[in-house]
Amino acid sequence: MATGKTNAKHITVQVDDTAPTARDITPDVSNVSGTGLTYAEQDVTGYSDGVINFTLGHPSSEIEITGPFSNTATTGAHTVFSAIVGHVTNTKTVDIRIGIRAAPASGDPKFSGEYYCASYVVSGDGTYSARMVPASSVVPVWGTV
Repeated sequence: MATGKTNAKHITVQVDDTAPTARDITPDVSNVSGTGLTYAEQDVTGYSDGVINFTLGHPSSEIEITGPFSNTATTGAHTVFSAIVGHVTNTKTVDIRIGIRAAPASGDPKFSGEYYCASYVVSGDGTYSARMVPASSVVPVWGTV
């Protein structure tokens, strides 16, 4: 495992198709946002507190994946997302691996969990946007490759 800074060219994205088989859609991804957990903040300030106090509620982990439209057989983003959007019969694993200064290798960070594809939209400029939302009571997690 390398250490240090990295850039987007060393991030890989895999999403389950309908089978479910993990498909590497990395060539069709230009941006992944929302990777990680965001906790709801609940104000629990009492009148006698000198500062506003918070406690954390349940986490949220909505992931937005965007990129150029591609209908390549089995691995194209359109092929994968158009088949799974709106389906709630089974969850889809989303696996985002972050390589450090190189392709992801053993020990590098990854974020993964079970998701539903809540929306898949193709824009007139030849790009797509897919929104993945958590689909299970198990919290998506940071781990290593």
